[in-house]
Amino acid sequence: MKFIPVSARYIVSVYITGILFFTFFRCVLVYNNMGEIHTIPDAWSTMSYAMFMGLRFDTVVSGYIISLPALVLLTAEILKVLNNKVLMAAHIYLCAMYATAFFICAADIPFYHNYSNRLNVSILNWTDSPLFMMKMVWQDNTFLGYLVLFVLISILFIFVMRRKYRRYRSAMAPATGVRSAKAIGGSVVFSLVFLGLIFLGIRGRTDEKSPIVVGTAFFCNFNFPNQAGLNPVFTLMWSWTDGMKDENKKLEFVDDTVALNYVRSYFHLPATIADPNHPIQRDVAGVIPEQKHNVVVVLMESMSSFYLHRFGNTMDLTPNLDSLASKGYSFDNFYSAGIHTFNGIFSSLYSYPALMARHSMDGAVMRHYTGLPYFFKSRGYQTIYFTTHDDQFDNVGGFLSANHMQKIVSKNDYPADQVKSTIGVPDHYMFDFSLPRLSNLNKGSKPFFAVFMTASNHNPYVVPDNIPFKPKHLDMNGGDVEYADWSIGHFMQEASKMPWFSNTIFVFLADHGGLDGGTWGSMPLFYSHIPCIIYSPLLKDAPKVINTPGGQIDLFPTIAGLMGGNYTNNTMGIDLLNDKRQWMFFCQDDKIGVADTGRLYVWQKGRPEGMYTIADRKDILGDYKSKVDSMRTYAFSMIQCAEWLRNNNKTGVK
Repeated sequence: MKFIPVSARYIVSVYITGILFFTFFRCVLVYNNMGEIHTIPDAWSTMSYAMFMGLRFDTVVSGYIISLPALVLLTAEILKVLNNKVLMAAHIYLCAMYATAFFICAADIPFYHNYSNRLNVSILNWTDSPLFMMKMVWQDNTFLGYLVLFVLISILFIFVMRRKYRRYRSAMAPATGVRSAKAIGGSVVFSLVFLGLIFLGIRGRTDEKSPIVVGTAFFCNFNFPNQAGLNPVFTLMWSWTDGMKDENKKLEFVDDTVALNYVRSYFHLPATIADPNHPIQRDVAGVIPEQKHNVVVVLMESMSSFYLHRFGNTMDLTPNLDSLASKGYSFDNFYSAGIHTFNGIFSSLYSYPALMARHSMDGAVMRHYTGLPYFFKSRGYQTIYFTTHDDQFDNVGGFLSANHMQKIVSKNDYPADQVKSTIGVPDHYMFDFSLPRLSNLNKGSKPFFAVFMTASNHNPYVVPDNIPFKPKHLDMNGGDVEYADWSIGHFMQEASKMPWFSNTIFVFLADHGGLDGGTWGSMPLFYSHIPCIIYSPLLKDAPKVINTPGGQIDLFPTIAGLMGGNYTNNTMGIDLLNDKRQWMFFCQDDKIGVADTGRLYVWQKGRPEGMYTIADRKDILGDYKSKVDSMRTYAFSMIQCAEWLRNNNKTGVK
């Protein structure tokens, strides 16, 4: 073992020490929040897993801290230039970085007590009023207590580190004599592996689709265990870097108050706000008595309306979807909120729009929404989400767990030999895998709400060869459009054999469309124009075509209307079966589109706006100036209102 550099042993000992100190702060946080823990079923195992998750996040932060000293010390030792000055510099750097981290940990404990979130960039909101901030700290004994705790812990850490420094100083002295090539080679290989392990610790996960994110810590439906696994240094830096991105800058289309008043008027709410915490809340009286039907929502990857025969495609790509549309409710003027999968999941389930290019579910602060998962959970349903691949990609698993989705089924739940690519298992396998699980849920007295996110109509395109299906058009995404449609038909055929089928409402819509079909000015409309189909043996008035504009944000109130009974709508959506929109708005990152039944308004920052006929893409901007002004005001106000509600934490449960 002579090829193992002594520097590596020093770095490992520092890492272990740092982890122990981080764990101490987490234990203090847990002790201070025992009241929350007592309300959690099976609290011991839940908090044990939270502590394990904390070890992972502490390792990420420690990895960042020790990476530079590890690189410097290992390189210096291999090159035989290691001396006391280099070691002392590493020692001072490590002490300073860990002390800074401990200060953040100490500040995080009272921060969580006040905001139920781990420390994030919002702590800097008072930096423009330093005198006020200092007075608040000095006049609050709680803050002072944690300041003292930080000082004592830092002194103890520096004392321990000084002992380590003295211990390794002599052992790290440059070796005398000439080393063999084998010894040098062994040291180099070990050092590269060692640095690779540090990098893996920083990444936090081995899955290729996503490194560790805030949502990785969210594994249950209780806030404190989810939050306890995070490291506040991670959340602070994550929120700071996230806030620096251009797409996350505050949107300023119109004044916030003007936007809020416009939206309230649009929803026929009185001018006086009854509840400031829920300014767009509508209490909806059910048209029918409350029902207990199962509901299945299938979000189809990139399934543009352009692919369906219903919308003019003659290639017979989607016979199953076309058949379902002809037998159920088909919303033919329906739009995705954005052009990314995270937009589709977020807006379809929680009925809030895309905010330009901003990631709807990512971020250091886990925001809370109502929408479909809360609606069904509050009615006693079992809620479950199926995806073909890693649920941590786009922070989906963590966000959904924090927002009322009780069970997530993802790549790690499937047999390893069924995972065919980075997008996981094929669509039809996910559906087959789900059927016994849904049947098991149906055995109880509670109905279920299930969501599927397909992925096969996304590169890398993989059409399974061991199924009774062969695509006719390999030039269309390698046949994956046809395979995705076949999987839907296969799922419905198998589901029809289940005892719960006759009491289930199925909803099929895309997360977003595709680039096929050309553009209207600068906007590829079929990237946003998607099918939305509701099918069920329960729909006695089907088939029905709904041509009024609608979008993913309308899914929750529309389904809630079908479920009957009274409910509260705290979202931006409406019930398309009992209400109508004049226009539907949607985003394509830097573009905004507003569509009615025949025209499309397009806005893009820094470019001239446009108005086009949807049927033949004719430029009609000059003929509809007043209409353009109204559509722009509508879209700007809706998006600005959603921005304000989000930023002021007014999107959650009443």
